[in-house]
Amino acid sequence: MERTNSEIIKLLDAPSGVPMEIVALNGGRNMLQKLTAMGLTHHAVLKVMRGGSTGPMVVEIRGSRIGLGQGISSRIMVRPFFSGKVRTA
Repeated sequence: MERTNSEIIKLLDAPSGVPMEIVALNGGRNMLQKLTAMGLTHHAVLKVMRGGSTGPMVVEIRGSRIGLGQGISSRIMVRPFFSGKVRTA
């Protein structure tokens, strides 16, 4: 797996369909415990399935889909993630 030096953004601003690596979780202890229980941990890779400026975001992580509100999505910091694997035809 290869990490990139790309710009860190809020999950709320992440594009759909692009693998993103979690680099920071900004929040209190209770929020961090809840996110960890859902599998949202540092260096975990997720993909935004549905985003937008209104309503909850839907992300896919570790084979599950999770709905996240706008407030929580704005506290999760991510950057693009590339596996470094080359596909052959």
